[in-house]
Amino acid sequence: MRNQYKKLFNDSLIFAIGSFGSKLITFFLVGFYTYYLTKSEYGTADLLLNTINLALPIVSLSVSEGVLRFVLDSKSQQEKLDWLRTALGTNVMGLGGLALLLGGLRLFGLQVDLSSGVVLLSFCLLTIQSFQLILMQYIKAVGKLKTYATNGILLSLLTLLFNLLLFQRLKNMIVAYFLSLVLANLLSLGFLAVNISWRALLTRRKTVNSEQRKQLIAYSLPLIPNSAMWWILTTSSRFIMTFYLGVASNGMYAAASKIPNLLSVIGTIFLQAWQLSAVEQYHKKEAAAFYQKVFNHYSTLLLLFSGLILLFLDPLASLLLSKEFYFAKSYIPLLLVSNFFSCISGFFGTTYIVVKKTRGILTTSLLGAAVNVLASLLLIPLIGINGASLASGGGFFLIFYLRKRQTDRFMKQRLSTKAMWLQVALLIGQIVLNQSGVLSGGGLFFSQGLLLVLIIFIDLFHGGISKKGVHK
Repeated sequence: MRNQYKKLFNDSLIFAIGSFGSKLITFFLVGFYTYYLTKSEYGTADLLLNTINLALPIVSLSVSEGVLRFVLDSKSQQEKLDWLRTALGTNVMGLGGLALLLGGLRLFGLQVDLSSGVVLLSFCLLTIQSFQLILMQYIKAVGKLKTYATNGILLSLLTLLFNLLLFQRLKNMIVAYFLSLVLANLLSLGFLAVNISWRALLTRRKTVNSEQRKQLIAYSLPLIPNSAMWWILTTSSRFIMTFYLGVASNGMYAAASKIPNLLSVIGTIFLQAWQLSAVEQYHKKEAAAFYQKVFNHYSTLLLLFSGLILLFLDPLASLLLSKEFYFAKSYIPLLLVSNFFSCISGFFGTTYIVVKKTRGILTTSLLGAAVNVLASLLLIPLIGINGASLASGGGFFLIFYLRKRQTDRFMKQRLSTKAMWLQVALLIGQIVLNQSGVLSGGGLFFSQGLLLVLIIFIDLFHGGISKKGVHK
């Protein structure tokens, strides 16, 4: 069993080097963007980028997710290449359909309130990222984790380089923003391509396996609306906020989101490694105990990191947010809670992928998205930007709750969340201390530090009990 944890740790470390290195660069770019872009420009760029993220799984049919799952089960190199070929062919069909749709809309006189250059760059970015995702998932599935991690760092360095060059030379800041992303992602795609065996891919079988395509689409299809639901959960409140409060408020919210998104970085790093281990360990006798222990440590890590962000919130905000955006730090505590439940629901979402029952991912996301939209419409007009954070948190909490209930039926023994709830209560207590103003200075710092120590203690105490058996 020790080898299971060692492999999970090593895989997580590789993903961490790539993802954290790249995200750290992106993280510091927040200050760069808030310096060069006005609130309105930053809000517009953020909305457009999130629209691309919405269109990406629809155009590509989410086949990149299917590539990862089916290649992991493949026994031969030829079978793995067959899955890759099928995914690439399916993606080309999706992009062709989008191009025809956009061309038809333009013929009928559709006007977009953006420059033609921004629209073209957006389509280029969407096209590049659709192929990029497929190659990234394939490289991960065949075990080239170092290549996968290197690509993450390379992409961020290139983004930084092109930002520094283009923001200095172009007058249109939104064009500079998207052109830098297009160029960086294009070079990243080239790096991934040279790590694929194209000769074997193109020479052995030139036709797409129709049976594989059916399996791939059947698996990936529920993930398309799920991606849309996830987009609603993370982005719809921004459009509602823009409608009620103006685009500048979305710029503030986008800036505030960058610091809590560090929590999502940790979640993404771990879940990439966890997906591989969860598939490998599912049929083994000790799977339940393995899942429980991993879950305990994962939730503790997320809560501990959230607490550390709160502990050093003021210096982080001063470092990363320009003066115009500094007030956005008041929105960060609630966003941390929202991001925590997002990461935890992702952990339970992996179980659906392991058992190849992706429909459950869709239904839970659909209900969570509905709650998020309704709550946003109700709360944003009443309490402003924090209403978006509460709505998002409510949606992610519902997804976590539903996935926990459903996935318990897939496992031999149910995962216990008792320790997690005690730790969540401590984090909420820290938020109250941090925002209430009852304590200040050394007293506030010491009190928050004590709560973090208690979070760690609960994990250690619960881990000691868990050695005697998995909780039901």
